Amino acid sequence: PAVTKSALEELDREHDVVCAVFLGGTEKIGSDKDLAVLGVPIVKDADYLAAISRAVKEYTPDQVIDLSDEPVLGYRERFAIASLVLAHGVVYSGADFEFRPPKQNVTLKKASISVVGTGKRIGKTAIGGYVARVLAKEFKPIVVTMGRGGPAEPELIPGTELNINPEYLLSVSRQGKHASSDHYEDTLTSRVTTIGSRRYGGGMSGQTYFSNVDRAARLSEQTDENIVVFEGSGCTIPSVRTDAQILVVGAHQPLDYITSYLGPYRVRTSDIIIITMCEPPMAEDSQVKAMYDTVKALNPDAFVARTVFRPRPLEDLSGKRVAVCLTASKKMAGTIA
Repeated sequence: PAVTKSALEELDREHDVVCAVFLGGTEKIGSDKDLAVLGVPIVKDADYLAAISRAVKEYTPDQVIDLSDEPVLGYRERFAIASLVLAHGVVYSGADFEFRPPKQNVTLKKASISVVGTGKRIGKTAIGGYVARVLAKEFKPIVVTMGRGGPAEPELIPGTELNINPEYLLSVSRQGKHASSDHYEDTLTSRVTTIGSRRYGGGMSGQTYFSNVDRAARLSEQTDENIVVFEGSGCTIPSVRTDAQILVVGAHQPLDYITSYLGPYRVRTSDIIIITMCEPPMAEDSQVKAMYDTVKALNPDAFVARTVFRPRPLEDLSGKRVAVCLTASKKMAGTIA
């Protein structure tokens, strides 16, 4: 306790220490009374995550500073703490590390939903387009995409006015633009207005290194649409505060991507979780069940859906010879065909 007291005094020079969470190391104290020397409220629980969660809720700190080490906390435990603390919107740091929740630079006046994922090629754009089509039955949605191939300046495409056909996409390509960027895809498949933006890089919690999605979000406020759907890119998250979040998880992904690292953070902060590709050969029934049980355990309040993908023509193809080009895994060719 004396060493910990000294460390807290050092921290107090630059921070306002509001409480301490006791995680273990009982061999170095005689009783709980020995902790009184620390001079701050002490939070304890048999479950270290429960103790930290209670401390964050009760004392609302801006930052959780880790003064522990092996054997009390190892790599696994620290990632679990990071996911928990970030889900509360709080910074988690230690001697040589710091995890920050993704920035939320923009708050919209319009209703908004974000569609984010736990990886690439798991169906975010397909889900985002589906969400837009469902919303379009009662609202006027606009979709804001954020891709590595997005435009240098946010680009608005009026989905109900523009006829996106092969000739149009070829003309876009000849201008040096990425003609298969997500906002073109959403406009084509959902017939709603879209805004394309770009991002560079992505951090462990989903923060982009650079992005112009903030400007795209502000542009969406200037339109007549009344609800905004933001699509993430890869594991990155748009830097916009939204009213709800949909998380897309691939049933075929390694389970520890969800249970470990910062996977639990994404699950805990989501309202709806959609598990995609829930069929062989992408994922066996046992894998699908394990993924479902895992996300429900991490976030019991979330609505969890299991899905499969099937291509659907946008117009009648009767009597035509058709070539199908997909980003799906090649092992799905027999199932889709």
